[in-house]
Amino acid sequence: MIEHGSFELEITGNVLILRAFDSWNYQTASRWVEETKELASHLKSNPWLCICDLTQWELATPDIHYAVLDLNLWLDENNLRYLAIVHNSALQKAVLQKSHEVFRNVEVEYFSNLDEGYAWLESVSSSLDSKNSKASNHL
Repeated sequence: MIEHGSFELEITGNVLILRAFDSWNYQTASRWVEETKELASHLKSNPWLCICDLTQWELATPDIHYAVLDLNLWLDENNLRYLAIVHNSALQKAVLQKSHEVFRNVEVEYFSNLDEGYAWLESVSSSLDSKNSKASNHL
């Protein structure tokens, strides 16, 4: 089946950035899971952050649920510490909050503005940096 919707992924420092577009089907979600794991594997040796820009995303078909669950469990086990979700609707937020219930090690915040999401990541990043430097001082 042909993919519907698209995404962009990039790494800047210790931050994984996702930009999602249009409505996704299972094929797009599966590729996103694979590519996210591949990119994040370069970050997972230290705590890292992620921002998801979903302001141009139109949700997805219900069959992506298990792919998202699999990715969220993987992220939780592979050192993601802070996740900023930038959404454009209450429905998006509600769907995402439900999928994030599996997180035990990840702090998630939701924003309606991209600048607010980046500002929050910057604030928690500085606390993460100080924790890392304290840990490395003890090594």
